[in-house]
Amino acid sequence: MEKLEKFIYSVKYLAPILYFGSVGLIGYDIYCNVINETEFLNLYTETPLIIIFFLMTYLGVKKYQKKE
Repeated sequence: MEKLEKFIYSVKYLAPILYFGSVGLIGYDIYCNVINETEFLNLYTETPLIIIFFLMTYLGVKKYQKKE
């Protein structure tokens, strides 16, 4: 886990791209399900996106708590 965290923070814009990219794709999937009543992401792509979203949220909270 520590190696993954170091790798994510070593690349300049990787953390924001992973976080906001997963939020955007999940949000668009919800929009497609509600408005268009079609499925944008299947279960096999949606699950890793949700895991990435929660991982990046955890790392952000952990980094924010370190600063205080």
